[in-house]
Amino acid sequence: MKRRLSPLWCVLRNLLLALALYTLCRLVFWLDNRELFPGLGGAALRRIFLGGLRFDISALCYTLIPWFLLCLLPFRFRTGRIYSKVTKAFFVVPTFFWYALDLADSVYFPYTGRRTTCTVFREFEGDDNIAGIVLHETLAHWYLVLIGAAILLLLIRLYAQPQRQEERYGWRDYLVHGAILLGCLYPIVGGMRGGFGVTVRPISLNDANLYAGKPSEAGLVLNTAFSIYRTLDAKPFPEPDWYDEAALEQAWTPVVQPQPARELQRKNVVILILESFSAAYSAQLSEWQGERQAGYTPFLDSLMRSSLVFRHSFANGRLSIDALPSVMCGLPSLVEPFFLTPYAQNTVHGLAEELGRKGWSSGFWHGAQRQSLGLAGFAHNIGFQQEFSRESYNNEDDFDGTWGIWDEPFLQYFKQGIDALSEPFVASVFTLSSHNPYSIPAQYEGRFPEGAIPMHRCIAYSDFALRRFFEAAAREPWFRNTLFVITGDHTGKTELELYQTAHGRFEIPILFYTPDGSIPAGLREGIAQQTDIKPTVLGYLGYDEPCLCFGCDLLHTADADTWALNYLSGVYQYCKGDYLLLFDGSESRGLYDFRHDRLLQDNLLGRADETQARLEAEAKARIQQFLSRMRHDRLTARESASD
Repeated sequence: MKRRLSPLWCVLRNLLLALALYTLCRLVFWLDNRELFPGLGGAALRRIFLGGLRFDISALCYTLIPWFLLCLLPFRFRTGRIYSKVTKAFFVVPTFFWYALDLADSVYFPYTGRRTTCTVFREFEGDDNIAGIVLHETLAHWYLVLIGAAILLLLIRLYAQPQRQEERYGWRDYLVHGAILLGCLYPIVGGMRGGFGVTVRPISLNDANLYAGKPSEAGLVLNTAFSIYRTLDAKPFPEPDWYDEAALEQAWTPVVQPQPARELQRKNVVILILESFSAAYSAQLSEWQGERQAGYTPFLDSLMRSSLVFRHSFANGRLSIDALPSVMCGLPSLVEPFFLTPYAQNTVHGLAEELGRKGWSSGFWHGAQRQSLGLAGFAHNIGFQQEFSRESYNNEDDFDGTWGIWDEPFLQYFKQGIDALSEPFVASVFTLSSHNPYSIPAQYEGRFPEGAIPMHRCIAYSDFALRRFFEAAAREPWFRNTLFVITGDHTGKTELELYQTAHGRFEIPILFYTPDGSIPAGLREGIAQQTDIKPTVLGYLGYDEPCLCFGCDLLHTADADTWALNYLSGVYQYCKGDYLLLFDGSESRGLYDFRHDRLLQDNLLGRADETQARLEAEAKARIQQFLSRMRHDRLTARESASD
């Protein structure tokens, strides 16, 4: 049996060798760039190195797929002399290639502040002086060449070969080695994904923030192989040239200036992001939009009547991972979700970070596993001081069996967490129960209306959970000193044709509620979008610094000047006033009076030239600002000021 298990032991031993060398490369990377990580050491450094193993394992599993197969094939010829040399080459050559790039990246990192991704090949594809630059840097960093040579020697000398098969290869050998091959598939796939379970998506560059104390430390958590693998199919954003730089800033800028001479209000902020809440589920909102529908959110509807609400309000993306960048950072999801782009390591300033500089404490809650969707990592990256998840809730009796903790108990946990925060605070929760497989807790079966589709009873349950949260929160002393912002993350499934149009697919509730009435309640005719939330909150508080947001301060912007921008299937959708413009990046595809032509049946292209030209110019300015700033890592107001 020891002989039969020899291939498995060799695979494990060689993987441990490869992981140890990745750790060595990370150590060299840190030592070579220590001045970029001031004060990093002790527990923080251990967390980074241990967290980095997750990304190292993923990179190795991708790199060594051919080697795994060669090692684990259940045939005797695996131990032949020539076959063994070929197998060794499939291990040594690709792993050393990535180690060499890792070492080279320690030289390039100070210039970019992030790990190299696939965009580097496109960035320098037109330059003819790369060879000279590489030679110069190689000579300047000769010690890295020596370290690389030592790593290659260790790979060659310490590589473990399986025992030779001298005797007959019998049926028991086929059986054991076949079982080993099949048994290894699951951990290999899990290693590539960075985790196990149907609710855990493959890790991305953004997940490095789970282990980094600061966004700048994410580069130390990652390795170059992983960064390139994860961006192989990520195309760089196009960079339009509709405006030159001066004209672009004059046409429109995403830098929102503070209101003059306002005193900073030390009020609390609570932001509730509701999974899959569409305007289609709200009787009140659909009625305000001119279509009376059966509703499944009676509590949210009652709260709307005591809140500032806009007749039309939009999500900036179609996925859950789109919501946090939009709501907290003012970044729409154009072309690709921010988490999945090559620019996920760009510097962004979230609402919690902006307020944290002024003394606000902060926390983010999500009832799924901590690594689910990458939300906790991103929340940490944008300044939330604490993150809470299914693990911290620590009571599996309330697990829904698929995604995480049921909304009702988790929102109570959220309320208890808020109680522990020092005022003023900014706290946010992302719910999850209003999601397929459309289940609700067993004790509530039959309590909520079934509706026309299975989603409706889930929405009704989540609305009930929201009511219970507010009932508990209203008894706390911090309640009246708090601004509550409620929004859907994106729209959910609906049977209504009205909400399956280009704009209807993005219509969600967005409301601003202050128990003390400091924001007057009422329905406004303007347009709201998720990217307006950050500047609106900062404007309400009297924040005294500029911020960068692809939205506007709704409290200090006239209805006629509000707008929304989103993206679907290669088409930018720009709403302003009564009109929706569909623009594919080259030309307009549609122009509709969406407030009156709700099903978008009358295309006005060619019949409203002045309106079309104005909206095209505005949309182009916003799109070019976003794509250009994303490509060049200029997503903060401070960088804009220095430019």
